[in-house]
Amino acid sequence: MVERSTSATTVTLLPGHSENSTEGGDPLASAMPDYDGKTLDAWFVADAVTDLPDDLEAVREMRKHLPEYDEGLRQYRLANRIELSFSTPDGRTIVTPSVARETNADEEPSYVGVEGEPGEENVVRDIVERDDLDWFDGEDKLRADVTNKRFESDVAREEVDGVEGVRAAVIFGGSDTYIEIMREKFYELGPIEFLETTGMDVEAVPAFIVQPPTMYTFLELAAMADGTTLARVWDVSPYPKHYLYVDERKRDETEFEEGGRLSGGEWRTNENANERFGQWVLEEQDLRSPFSPHTRAGYEHSVGHVSSVGSSPAMTHGEDGDDLTASAVASALPPLFPW
Repeated sequence: MVERSTSATTVTLLPGHSENSTEGGDPLASAMPDYDGKTLDAWFVADAVTDLPDDLEAVREMRKHLPEYDEGLRQYRLANRIELSFSTPDGRTIVTPSVARETNADEEPSYVGVEGEPGEENVVRDIVERDDLDWFDGEDKLRADVTNKRFESDVAREEVDGVEGVRAAVIFGGSDTYIEIMREKFYELGPIEFLETTGMDVEAVPAFIVQPPTMYTFLELAAMADGTTLARVWDVSPYPKHYLYVDERKRDETEFEEGGRLSGGEWRTNENANERFGQWVLEEQDLRSPFSPHTRAGYEHSVGHVSSVGSSPAMTHGEDGDDLTASAVASALPPLFPW
């Protein structure tokens, strides 16, 4: 009897340079729009790195420390993991298959002061300190969390060219807590007062209000009795940056368009701070998000169509086995939607 196991993990990073001005960082280095220092940059703190190590354990141990934080904060947003294991008596059939799924949905993130670094002027502080609005149940800060959403499949038994295997899938993501609160206050204050109070451009508001954008990954992992393995990330949110780790090692990653600097070195402001962020918000309104208000059938058609025309998943990594190839398994198995 041979024991086989494999794992795949997606990690979502919000790339950004150091924001700690006391240590030579730039307060606006968050890879998020700043809107002339009035709103968004104070609400979004980046992960203070622009890439992640090859070793997944090193990623788990990374911490950033900023003046407004009471404790070290992990340097990634989301972690979505599947681990498969089973026994095989002959390299063709499987017995006692099992699956473990793990996300960081239940990890408690650090508290963060909404106003940013001490002494930093920002109109967000004026909103938080108003006597007529209660943002955080009387507290002046909140845990910088995401509103998590998750779909998980059962263990699916598969067979490809006479070789048995198993696979599982997870869609995991969430919207930023501060976006959700901003949306709530938009309706509480009303559009006119909200814009006047925050100084926010009117073009920046509707996408947040209609549907807060979501960070997510759609991860699927298959393992066959002959040792073939295949990890596919069928879909990811357009923003920010995502990585695929298989058996604890970095195997693939998505592209990321970082907010540019002007010729003098300072960060761009207003809508040019990060063009990709604006696209992400707008794309949330169509069928491309599994958490959109549209039907699941619409999302399945969208993702399945990409697969059917031969385009690659967002990220993938496979290992050939004794009898099968990862390519053969990929051709035989369409997306496994975890509803």
